[in-house]
Amino acid sequence: MLPARKQIHLVDYDYSNTDAVYFVTICTYNKKAYFKNPEIAQYIENEIDHRSRVVQEVTVYAYCIMPDHLHLLLKLNEGYGKSLANWVAAFKRYNARVLSMMRDIKPLWQPNYYEHVVRKDESLKTIAEYIAHNPVRKNLVSQWQDYSFAKINHDAFQ
Repeated sequence: MLPARKQIHLVDYDYSNTDAVYFVTICTYNKKAYFKNPEIAQYIENEIDHRSRVVQEVTVYAYCIMPDHLHLLLKLNEGYGKSLANWVAAFKRYNARVLSMMRDIKPLWQPNYYEHVVRKDESLKTIAEYIAHNPVRKNLVSQWQDYSFAKINHDAFQ
């Protein structure tokens, strides 16, 4: 018999809450460094931008596309009407399908994702800076601004 899978999401929490901000981490399958390829990382970045600016499903405060995982600080927008799990599943499914066709990457993502519901007493800017500094902590660059795939959306804080 397999061991019980650890619960990584809050029980009885409304993950469709549009007032909540989430710190989300999505890992590549077996932590493969797919996003080390700038074209693939750029594709993921374009998809984040499309879902936040064009389709307006989410407001993205910050993100960082590391070689083997993705960090997002986001909130669901009013009109989206679905849960965080629905959004992450759709994001992962679409990117997996496209990159499977474009690059023969199968599978792209690990099952599931990690999320932290940002508490009211936590600073969004501090979390955004933490996310953006990930490449510095991993010694990929000396300043986060030099990393092509780390962004803080200052307009979202207004």
